[in-house]
Amino acid sequence: MKNRGYTIFELLVVIALSLIIGAAFYTFYNTVIKENISKSTIAKQEQDAFILANQIVKDLSTIGFGVDADRLKINGGTACDLDANNPFLTYCSEKNRLAYLSLAGSEDQYAGCWGFIDSTGVLKMTVDNKKLSYSYLNKPCQPIAGKYIRLNTSKYLLETFTYNPNNPVPSKRNSYAFYVGNNTYPNDFKIIYSLNKTNLPRECAQGTSNLQKTVKGNSSPVISCVLDFQVKYVKTDNTVATSITNINELSAIKLCMIIQVGGRQSVPDNPPNYSQAGGCDQFNYTNNDWRYYRWAVIEQVIPLMNIR
Repeated sequence: MKNRGYTIFELLVVIALSLIIGAAFYTFYNTVIKENISKSTIAKQEQDAFILANQIVKDLSTIGFGVDADRLKINGGTACDLDANNPFLTYCSEKNRLAYLSLAGSEDQYAGCWGFIDSTGVLKMTVDNKKLSYSYLNKPCQPIAGKYIRLNTSKYLLETFTYNPNNPVPSKRNSYAFYVGNNTYPNDFKIIYSLNKTNLPRECAQGTSNLQKTVKGNSSPVISCVLDFQVKYVKTDNTVATSITNINELSAIKLCMIIQVGGRQSVPDNPPNYSQAGGCDQFNYTNNDWRYYRWAVIEQVIPLMNIR
């Protein structure tokens, strides 16, 4: 009996089946790889979102830093800019705009540096080999020559003076000194956070904005694709309020943000919201398209250590 080989038709059938199985396997493999890459990208972007939000938290924690005690007053705190009633801190919900004073806000490389002038007039930024202060760049401060604001031990403004490490002045003794460089107090230390849609990245969902920071009239985006930005006042009894009239009742502010994570998805999902009892106003997801994006919800209480 002769061995029977494969016909051309049978070979074509085998090749066709192999191609179908191979295509199916490739499609499955490609889908799994893309899904894993997408999840990895989204996870990284979510981590980046929280890192950027943490930078904002650190910035807001300097509210009132180095501000003269005469300006540490608040009455209402709901105006859209600083005024006589709210000279150092205010939040305007109508425009999603936060304005405050902080000597750490000038973004000079030594912004945020302070020290204590001892009995000989020497400015010291180290006590028992421990640094008293760090700049806004998180670098240890050193008593360099330059312009400083001098406050007494009760945090009342005494004067602006020029300090020279090689020629200390004993008359400046027993007071705090904050570096201001070439900036003018208090105008150059006003910081504004607000939402703006100018130059919004294409991947941002419709209705989102850039959260921008304005210092000395210059604005730059801090984080993009922000869907909501709120600031609340936290009282000493831990209750959250939209306004406050007595600074002695103010202990912290609460930052509430919703930030887009990753690009548009093919499958809709129920978007997250603020916690019900957290004090942030619940966000209304009126745009159905927002369900096709992932969102990171930020709720952070920021103690105001510089108003006491």
